Amino acid sequence: MINKSEFKKYIKEEIRKTLREDYAEKLYKIEGLLVTDNNKKTQTQTFSDIRSITGVTTMDTNEYVPNVPKKGYKYDRVTIKVDPYPYVKNGKFDLDTIKQIILSINNIKGVVKFVVKDPQLINIGI
Repeated sequence: MINKSEFKKYIKEEIRKTLREDYAEKLYKIEGLLVTDNNKKTQTQTFSDIRSITGVTTMDTNEYVPNVPKKGYKYDRVTIKVDPYPYVKNGKFDLDTIKQIILSINNIKGVVKFVVKDPQLINIGI
């Protein structure tokens, strides 16, 4: 027989597990404009580095041409899918996590700028 304190602890843990599993069943997306510098790293290498960020599962890109393109730069509209599970199992997944992923992308060698207008948690289901 367990005492009241142990029972409360058990219930809390079960609730946490349920919430984690609920998050794990969802994917989120980040949409933005990405500018890369081919003189520092090839676009393929840069994309590979982006996909290696924790939680990033896939990345879709569509090239665009800005008003004043700079030689050696590549311009893409990017949709990045993020699995929250690696973050949830170690704590939490929220808007700050999305902002941290955006910052991580901007810190990659070869990325000139990754701009996300109004970062938010956009759930795209499973």
